Amino acid sequence: MKAYITTRGPHGSQIHTPEKTFDIPPAHERRVTDPTGCGDAFRAGLIYGIEKGYDWLTIGRMGNLMGALKVEHPGTQNQRFDFDEFNEQFKQQFGYAL
Repeated sequence: MKAYITTRGPHGSQIHTPEKTFDIPPAHERRVTDPTGCGDAFRAGLIYGIEKGYDWLTIGRMGNLMGALKVEHPGTQNQRFDFDEFNEQFKQQFGYAL
């Protein structure tokens, strides 16, 4: 799997592969509290999705959702949730479960 990613803040992201560019829709935060750590959270979502073998659109959505969840909390990584909670947020945001 080879790709490079372009982040676009509230406009989502793009994943560029040798074959295709995927436009990834943004996840929407409930409030903006602190953007510190959003990039790390975004990358964590991408890495998790890649390790689990998801398709590029789902991987990008996971990254976008992680960033949106992070921006709602102060500090670098003070948000807490488990996979079921993340999956429920993912389903609400993107219309399908992981």
